[in-house]
Amino acid sequence: MRHALSLRRRAVLGAGLALAAGATRAQAAPWPSQPIKILVGFPAGGASDVMARLIAAKLSAGLGGHPVIVDNRPGAAGTLAASLTARAPADGYTLVLASPTAITLAPSTMQGKLGYAPDKDLVPISMVARYPLFLVAHPQLGVKNAAELVAKARANPGKINFASFGTVTSGGLAVEQIKLMAGIDVLHVPFNGSAPALQALMGGNVDLMFDTAVTALPNIRAGRLVGLGVASLARSPLAPELPTVAEGVPGFEADSWNGLMAPAGTPQPVIARIQAEVAKFVHEPDVKERFATLGADPLGNTPAEFAHFIQEETARYARLVREAGIKVE
Repeated sequence: MRHALSLRRRAVLGAGLALAAGATRAQAAPWPSQPIKILVGFPAGGASDVMARLIAAKLSAGLGGHPVIVDNRPGAAGTLAASLTARAPADGYTLVLASPTAITLAPSTMQGKLGYAPDKDLVPISMVARYPLFLVAHPQLGVKNAAELVAKARANPGKINFASFGTVTSGGLAVEQIKLMAGIDVLHVPFNGSAPALQALMGGNVDLMFDTAVTALPNIRAGRLVGLGVASLARSPLAPELPTVAEGVPGFEADSWNGLMAPAGTPQPVIARIQAEVAKFVHEPDVKERFATLGADPLGNTPAEFAHFIQEETARYARLVREAGIKVE
């Protein structure tokens, strides 16, 4: 009887050890061992989707051909994808292609409506690219740079119309920012997206707007619009002939960006591996050429640098929303 009990105990102990060994092996499974998803908060075919698919292809190649899938989750100005990522397991298999609307604008413009805290529930990996905004005008306005615009606006308060692709977008806040920094009185006319805003500008129904390089530069070079400047502190390699807006409005800076983020708690070695791949592929000739067609400047910075940028931009947008008296619906 004792012998039978001993055998039974050994069998139970052996089964327990086998389960523990299996669990250890599962925990120690090398990353990546399953497909990686990049969530995108905008529909397929848009600029963010194109960027995400380029990143996915390059990241997959850098990981030895491991599958990296783009998962479009449009909704709530990109915050749906960020929220889903924040609630996903922190195992390195769910990433989000982040942008200002969901990360640095949302804390000020969607107070009480977010299901996540960008600074607590998501961890930065790397900013992939920045998109400088270009200040463009209809030729009938009769100005050639930001300094001339400021002079004309001051001489004609309330008579210049400034379009944007939405009040709480990077373009819309750029309008409010230049009003504050230059001390000018212009009428901000927000549209529901960049396409209708650009159409109104091209038709002469409004005078100005901040636009991305993809649509701004072709229209500048065709003579349909006048490029007054790039809204970065340094001239853009995409159009080095254009001055900066800051040359007429000192300190002015406004742009957009894309970067990869993951759920908080994602293992540091995984974060480091993804960042290393991004830092490598953004400088490959074919990627730089593709970025140029998207109007993007490649970056590939570190998680610490990305985190610092997010912190500073979040504070800057909060201050701007408060000072401009922007009412969030």
